[in-house]
Amino acid sequence: MKSISKCLTCHVEQAQRILDKFISNEEEKWVILESILNDLSKLKYGLKPIDIAEYIYEKLENHLKIDDIYFVEKKKSNEIALKLYDTFKLKINDSSDPLYEAAKLAVAGNLVDFGAMPDSLEILVSKVTELWNEPFSINDFEEFKLALSTSRTLLYLVDNAGEIVFDMLFIDIIKNIFPELHVAVAVKGKPIINDATYNDALQIGLDKLVKIINTGLKTPGISIPKSTDEFRKAFYEYDIVLAKGQGNFEGLSEEKRNNLYYALVSKCEVISNYIGVEKGSKVFMNSKRIRQA
Repeated sequence: MKSISKCLTCHVEQAQRILDKFISNEEEKWVILESILNDLSKLKYGLKPIDIAEYIYEKLENHLKIDDIYFVEKKKSNEIALKLYDTFKLKINDSSDPLYEAAKLAVAGNLVDFGAMPDSLEILVSKVTELWNEPFSINDFEEFKLALSTSRTLLYLVDNAGEIVFDMLFIDIIKNIFPELHVAVAVKGKPIINDATYNDALQIGLDKLVKIINTGLKTPGISIPKSTDEFRKAFYEYDIVLAKGQGNFEGLSEEKRNNLYYALVSKCEVISNYIGVEKGSKVFMNSKRIRQA
């Protein structure tokens, strides 16, 4: 999936929000943004959105001398989501279809995204609860469920901190229903936006439930060529891959492997148009839909 012109302006807006977060002096913000815009003007058409994000966030970190821009927010989002874990789990287990309800909640959790959704944590978590009950606009979940029943391994690519708690609940339900299924979770190697890293997995206790694979990446999505050997091997050898979030969709949309599923909320016009859904839609889809488009 290639970036279009709107992707450039979106990333500039993200840069502006971050500068407003850390710097009060307007002249200083002007100088930094001017430098970033100058660098952006030299990028060639054809990059993926996640590649532009990696480039911009590296520039911002260098200017600000901060290597984890959303460290505080990530920690807090994990803490807030963890407090809701038992309540959500009880509701899900009391439902007529716990696996489906857990999947809907995990996808709704994709709203906890500081790159695309600049709302406060409390507002985002409230929106997650509201979106939970909404149906999938594209729904290949039954196909995914059938694949689980006939598979030995599942590779789950998480997206954001906070959201990762809802992923953990979904995985917990999956493992209860399919106890013989081996599940591994792939996390980012270094901080980028509020993407979940190994430290986030440890904070919520996900390592006690599944194997954690470090992708080695500092892109807000999966870039196969830049990832670790361990991740690449798992990506192509595991029976099923579930990729959460827009960034992972952007990075993998051209991959041609069977049983690759995308689960996300379409939070921007570009992604929504590419997939063919309205902005704000919940999507659980097999990658073959993209290959056939």
